[in-house]
Amino acid sequence: MSATRQGIDSMLGEMRDVTDIIAVTALRYRNDGAERIYSSHPDCFPDTGFKRFEDAPTMARVREANAPVLTDGPEALRAGFPDWQKILDSGCDAIANIPVRAPSGEVLGQLNLMSRAGRFPSESLTRLQVIADQNASCFVGQTSKEIL
Repeated sequence: MSATRQGIDSMLGEMRDVTDIIAVTALRYRNDGAERIYSSHPDCFPDTGFKRFEDAPTMARVREANAPVLTDGPEALRAGFPDWQKILDSGCDAIANIPVRAPSGEVLGQLNLMSRAGRFPSESLTRLQVIADQNASCFVGQTSKEIL
């Protein structure tokens, strides 16, 4: 198992103490998009490949806002994600997209945490953001400007 996978698995253990998380993907940002680096369910959600910001408006919003973006409920998923049916089929109807930030504030990537609607109240999002930032080293790659 890679160090990145081990680190993300450990981080997810902490996050699951905060709220119920059914599925997770992780993306490491590059200039024009993001590299897929992790999936808890690679049979449903890819753990490799590249996703362009122009093809993923929510991903772009997370990077620009430097803040979590919550999509809660089946209708919101349908409106915001082209793979909404796959997400619903996995037993999820909510996604919390959490930016992962280096100590400098640089946004290195994001976590896409999938669960049931109502599982991501604001206090949980705040705690999940802290945990994500504390584990930014999992997202440092060859393209990152900062060494943690």
